[in-house]
Amino acid sequence: LACSDDYETLPEKVLAAVEWVYLNTRHGFMLKIDDDCFLNVDEFFFGHSWRSSDYYGRRIHRAVGDMDRMWHMPKSSTRSAQLELDKSPEPSVYADGGSGYALSRRAMSAIIRELRTRRGALLKNSCYMEDKLIGDLLSLNGISLASTDYHVPVFRKLPETTIPVSMYSNSFHASQVWPAKVVHLDHPGLFEVAQEQLGENTLRPVKIWPSYASVQTGANSNALDMITDHQKARGLLAHDYAVLSSVRNELRVLPQFLSHYRRLGVTSFLISDNCSTDGSIAYLLEQPDVVVFSCDTAYRESTYGVAWQQALLSAFRCGRWSIVVDADEFLVVPGPEGRPIPAFLAEIDGTGADAAVALLLDMYPSGDLADCDLSSGDPFELAPYVDLKPLQPMWFHGPYSNSPAWTSSLRHRLVPDAGPSDFTAQKACILKYAPWMQLSAGLHYVGDCRISDQLAVLCHFKYHAGFHAKVLEEVRRKQHFEGAAEYAKYLEAIQSGRQLYDPRLSVMWRDAPMIRQALAGDLPIVWPETRIQPTAAPGSNAY
Repeated sequence: LACSDDYETLPEKVLAAVEWVYLNTRHGFMLKIDDDCFLNVDEFFFGHSWRSSDYYGRRIHRAVGDMDRMWHMPKSSTRSAQLELDKSPEPSVYADGGSGYALSRRAMSAIIRELRTRRGALLKNSCYMEDKLIGDLLSLNGISLASTDYHVPVFRKLPETTIPVSMYSNSFHASQVWPAKVVHLDHPGLFEVAQEQLGENTLRPVKIWPSYASVQTGANSNALDMITDHQKARGLLAHDYAVLSSVRNELRVLPQFLSHYRRLGVTSFLISDNCSTDGSIAYLLEQPDVVVFSCDTAYRESTYGVAWQQALLSAFRCGRWSIVVDADEFLVVPGPEGRPIPAFLAEIDGTGADAAVALLLDMYPSGDLADCDLSSGDPFELAPYVDLKPLQPMWFHGPYSNSPAWTSSLRHRLVPDAGPSDFTAQKACILKYAPWMQLSAGLHYVGDCRISDQLAVLCHFKYHAGFHAKVLEEVRRKQHFEGAAEYAKYLEAIQSGRQLYDPRLSVMWRDAPMIRQALAGDLPIVWPETRIQPTAAPGSNAY
């Protein structure tokens, strides 16, 4: 074909292919499919859905403002394409080019005819995405997309990852019991896997879902794929004590995270990765005591990660103790320094409790955040400071009942106009899980359980050299609570020059009286079962 073969001219290449097929053959249909896709020939061609429409494929809908107009830039080789935005119109409905699509002869004719018009030429010159361009050209001619029975699991190899993971269309490989027409593999090593699975009566990859929701495939299904070898995983999943975590791009702190809990006696980690692009998956797969799951659901559609944690708890941890924490949260239990976590869990288990709460302690360095690189050493040495009174008590009408709670002094100092109940600084992260437990968003509260009167401390290393970049990223992604409103406030605080360390307020974390009391088991606490009535007005910091 008389066209270039680089990424930015992909639209031109596909249009040239459509024109060649139309002018040089008498075929009624053409199937455009990428060479990293596995075609289930019998399932596709013995079905007749592709014959019933002019345009057939996996549906993508781009609402206004929904399109990544820079998608082509890092893939392009010419200077102009590396700098120019895609200017094609929204909204738009089109077939995913990566998963293949079929065009009838009528559709091919309409594309060729439209390109000869002024509006077609303008559309072509504005678009770097071939699949979107095809859909937009057909839409101008009244030809709409059909997706009936077009079952396509999509696997994508993310940057710095070793294996493709389920994304966008979370489903199973084609098999005797799963009628996938096309499998987007994104990796030549998976063709043998796909061919072998085609003759099996099983579903692969192995998936779990939150037990409170219906099992479903597709986008935002909260499905977790187990990508660790099954033989390795079997023993680790059955340990009496385990740490559960959900991560995204946490490679900077993961080595310190794992080392901390290993020193405290943890021998099993169940980690769900939300499509990290920094090599976190590859690193975790190398660890002998980690079982890795991949989840592609948007964070805001997962009750902020709790859906994935609950899926792990309900599938593998019923009746077993689990520590459910983020990768930047390091648990310290009451008692002598360095006390093993299993000893603490055995102690509270003996009281009949099946959950315990940890105070969330915001840690920070004394100097510039840019100099606090958590990948270079022990976080407790790099960021050892807290506010003298790190937590403020409040009486909060939580998701299940009125209960005493704490809020972060540091975050209220950084964001002085925040509401009194903002920045909840506690997590019910120590659980002997039972199916009737109710977990709140963020795991700040848990219902239908017996909470221990012993408090642990969760040292939270949120503020470090990567904090500014993370704030910018989360403000852009808008995946956190209320469209990442908290991160927007952090960005404002950073831009206004507010400092974390204050010599009048900051102390080493073990020197804060409240923390000394908590680790000694002397911090008073009243849980909902024996709660007292608040003596101050709602919203105040007293109870």
